Amino acid sequence: MSRLLETVEKLNQTGTIGLEDFRKLKMKELEVLTEEIKEWCLYGNGKPEKLGKKHKEH
Repeated sequence: MSRLLETVEKLNQTGTIGLEDFRKLKMKELEVLTEEIKEWCLYGNGKPEKLGKKHKEH
């Protein structure tokens, strides 16, 4: 499992991620993660079960 998928899964399960999780990601993965979080907040109403529904491996 990629670092990005692991981070999304952790965020989905716990609702939080730490700075260490961000440090492990590459710049492109950070961009994808932040975009996914923005979409999740806007369209998923912050519901954990909706996080990562549109996630694509990059």
